[in-house]
Amino acid sequence: MKKHFIIEGVNNFTTVDDLKIHQFQNNNAVLIPPDLKQYFILINGSNDMPLDNLYEFYSIDRVSRIYDEFKDWDGVPNYSKLDFKKFENVFIFGNYEFNLYSFGIELFNTSSSTNRIFTFCGEKYKVIANSFDDFINIYLSNPEEIYI
Repeated sequence: MKKHFIIEGVNNFTTVDDLKIHQFQNNNAVLIPPDLKQYFILINGSNDMPLDNLYEFYSIDRVSRIYDEFKDWDGVPNYSKLDFKKFENVFIFGNYEFNLYSFGIELFNTSSSTNRIFTFCGEKYKVIANSFDDFINIYLSNPEEIYI
């Protein structure tokens, strides 16, 4: 993944340590699964800018609950019509084409064998993976499966 980010224009990685991860977990009352934790430790986003392929991956500082990300949304697609209560455990970690599609991971306060990954496009959504690793594999090998 890191090599892909470099090819797509990221020249600098601002990674995080266990303390920052624990702070996120404590502030949000969730546990970050090992695959997502590894991502934050090794890569931690695309430096708050879209990659050359127009995907943007957020740093741990920018990851937020879907409600917080889109509660004041005013644009296209219309995320304000999304049923936020249905996705209260979903955290947005990236987007494609400036939020044409947004990507969220379901996080819980206990360890889970499944952390579903969603693609959102306004009020439409679909589950595209059961783990962050699965999402990354799809992103790297078959990205058209991500779209709605």
